[in-house]
Amino acid sequence: MTKNTILSCLVFSFLLAFHFLWMKSVHAHPTSFEGGFAIMSEMSQENQEVSAVYSPKYWLGLGVMLVRSPEKFDLITSQIGWLVKRWNLPEAQGNAYLLGGIGYGTLKQNMEQKINGGVYRFGVQLDYETRRIYTFTRYVEHRFFEDNKRINDQFSAALGFAPYLGEFDELNSWVIFKFIADNRFSDRIYVLMLRFFYKNFLWEIGQDFDGSPQFSFMVRF
Repeated sequence: MTKNTILSCLVFSFLLAFHFLWMKSVHAHPTSFEGGFAIMSEMSQENQEVSAVYSPKYWLGLGVMLVRSPEKFDLITSQIGWLVKRWNLPEAQGNAYLLGGIGYGTLKQNMEQKINGGVYRFGVQLDYETRRIYTFTRYVEHRFFEDNKRINDQFSAALGFAPYLGEFDELNSWVIFKFIADNRFSDRIYVLMLRFFYKNFLWEIGQDFDGSPQFSFMVRF
């Protein structure tokens, strides 16, 4: 993927986010507060993902997701996030989510051969955080309905720490190390990110150990 493609994806994501901000004028969880709306995006050389989620209840997130790997697949699916369990501790919080959705996808087997059809996604996400420490793990898989053929699967885990403690209305920052594995752990990358969080805005910038840039953001309304 060229730098121009990455830049185009980033510009599209920012325009989408500010479009919703104009119409209506944290950490990345698959649900928000009751009545809340969130837009999230993750961009890298290998994968681009944009999603919009509305939470009619604090434990339920409903939305739509666009996922693409330029040389492998393109997907558009619904997104369902269910908060199965939340642990509210004196100075920490833990969450367990189930993920799901249905949609349409294209699997690019080679330059001339593609498979199209209805798809479904399923997964699980766990996170635990204090004001100093952040941990996260997620597994998500996409398959075609026909023949149950697997399109892709991804396992990701993250560990981060805050070098200082800030209030909600101040800029908060984190240093985060991520591990991402696709296709039954056959493709693995290691990423070092800087996360910044200010009020309802969260963004991350960094790169993997091969030097490829990584970017993500989330905004809540």
